[in-house]
Amino acid sequence: MPGVGNGSPLGKRTAAVLVGVALVASGCTGNAAFAGNARWVSNGSGTPGAAAPSDAPTPSPSPSPTPTAGRTPRPPSAPLKTVKVMVLGDSISAGIQDEVIDGYRLDLLQRLRGYSIDYVGSYSRGDAALADKDMQAESGACIRSTPCNATSMYPLTAGWISAAKPNIVIMQGGGNDYCCGHEDKPDSVVIQAMTDWINLIWATKPDVYIVVIGMTDYHYGYKNWIPTYVAHEAALGKHISFVSFDGIATYDTVHPNVQGYQQLAGRLAPVVQPILKTLTR
Repeated sequence: MPGVGNGSPLGKRTAAVLVGVALVASGCTGNAAFAGNARWVSNGSGTPGAAAPSDAPTPSPSPSPTPTAGRTPRPPSAPLKTVKVMVLGDSISAGIQDEVIDGYRLDLLQRLRGYSIDYVGSYSRGDAALADKDMQAESGACIRSTPCNATSMYPLTAGWISAAKPNIVIMQGGGNDYCCGHEDKPDSVVIQAMTDWINLIWATKPDVYIVVIGMTDYHYGYKNWIPTYVAHEAALGKHISFVSFDGIATYDTVHPNVQGYQQLAGRLAPVVQPILKTLTR
């Protein structure tokens, strides 16, 4: 639902209620604390109050187009009045506790006043301060892993992108791919999953701009690869940017607290603002 960057209310439906927090998901050990027990309201299908991350029926995956690594995205030919932004990821994007239920989304809107931004996605989550609650982030979500403590995002991503048609995707993930008995998974497996995930988004919508948020201090091979990969793709002319997670204030070394989301919004805004300017020129 469209919302102007000052966060003015536009009659969105009632936010989902976060009913509990678990910093370490059931079945996970070590630092794989990317999941929380949260309830969500789907704004696409499903009954309000159904628990989407764990016990709600999983949507049928849409056929995924074959990722095309060499494709260079193209901007839309006509200026946009409203820019669609999808927040895509796990609990780091979603917010793990009631006081951070808006994640970085409200702070980001306030830093991008003057632009008409429409958050998009099949989940609805946030408090009364955030009029536009649409998102595609879920506590416990993996990029591509079986078992996963919640949704494995890769098989569903093409359907999400096709339905919402975002102009910008702000994404992060991979921490939960090491969860639930996979703590020793080779970094190369998660690296391949992230590579395929990004290319799948471009294969589905070639003109989309992607902003990748970095990894926490966990599995350093994967963490250190992300900015290097993004820089390589950007050098090829692709519409992709990186925002570091280093030094973000957290509850538990993983999940941002109130200050952490303010910091994250502060890092995202100068990256997203030039994209908005390009799309709305």
